[in-house]
Order: sequence, then C-alpha cells, then structure tokens
Amino acid sequence: MNFLRKINLLFALVLCCNFHLKAQTDGSAYVPVIVVNNDSFPILTLPEIVVVSKRIFASSFEQNKFNSLKKNILIVYPYAKKAGEIFREVQLELTAKDSKHDRKKFLKQKEKELDEQFQDKLKNLTTTQGDILVKLIARETGQNCYELIKEFKNPMSAFFWQSAGSLWGYDLKITYDPQMDKDIELIVRGIENNF
Repeated sequence: MNFLRKINLLFALVLCCNFHLKAQTDGSAYVPVIVVNNDSFPILTLPEIVVVSKRIFASSFEQNKFNSLKKNILIVYPYAKKAGEIFREVQLELTAKDSKHDRKKFLKQKEKELDEQFQDKLKNLTTTQGDILVKLIARETGQNCYELIKEFKNPMSAFFWQSAGSLWGYDLKITYDPQMDKDIELIVRGIENNF
C-alpha cells in the first residue's frame, strides 16, 4: 500500500511538472533566470520592506517632542505632497510652451490659482509647521524653496522672500537631508507606508 501511494505521488508530480513546462512553451509565463554551473535560478525583484521596531525614548520629554513633530508633519505633509505634484505638473507644462511670453503667462495664472487655493490655509500654520513644510517641499521637489522661487518667479522675489522668512526664523535655502532629519524621514516614511 505504501508503494502505491509513492507511485501516485510521483505520477502527480510528473503531471504538475509537465503542465508547468507546457505553460512556459506558450510564451505567457517567462521568469528571468541566471544560470550558474548549469543550474537555473529565477531572478525576482522584491519591493522594499521597511522594518521598524518600537521606539524607546530616553524620557517623556523626548517622547512628547517626537509626538509633537509627528502631529506637525501630519498637518503639513499633504501640502508638501501637493507642492511636489504641482512642481512636476508645472515643469511638464513649461516644456510644452514655446515662447517666453506663454511661459510667463502660464506661471502668472498658476500663481493666481495657487494663491486662491492655499493662501488662507498656509497663513494659519505655526512657525514650526512652516519650517517643516519648507524641508518637506525640498524633499518632494529635490530643490529648496529659494531655488524654486528663483526659477519660477525671479531672483529678486527669491531674495525678498528669503529676507522676509529670516525675520520669522525661516531659511528658504535649507535643503532636506534624511540623515540630519532622521525623525522627519522616519515619520514621513511611516505615513507613506501606512505604519
């Protein structure tokens, strides 16, 4: 009886292998492989997995500071994400415009739309939230806010807003460094990966 079971199992395996080979011959399911010493190994690209352990804080003050940072990031992150989307959209649209006049007209119209949509909301941000927003915009666009204003408006406007920002403690020339801003990066990655 044990022998018959082994034969049935072997027969089932042969049928499965035969079906698998047949499926590959019709051209619908190819997996890239690498051959090493006449052995084939499938090559698969896996998505990035972030492993985060429960954070232990040195004191309740440190935990409260982190929680406050997280709260502020949750408030400004949607604005930074939207800024990144608008930045890419504007760049794409500007490449389609042939004349300098058309580009300038488009930028004026876009600025008016953005003022109407965001001006009142952004006025209500705290200084800390504004500082975080400047960093997150640099993270999303790859350029600091000073460079963005200089590129899309003019150097004089960039200088003016940098000077005005310095009165409130902002530095529009600040770039985003994930190593220096580890807590911000950790929180943002948590938001993006839903953990």
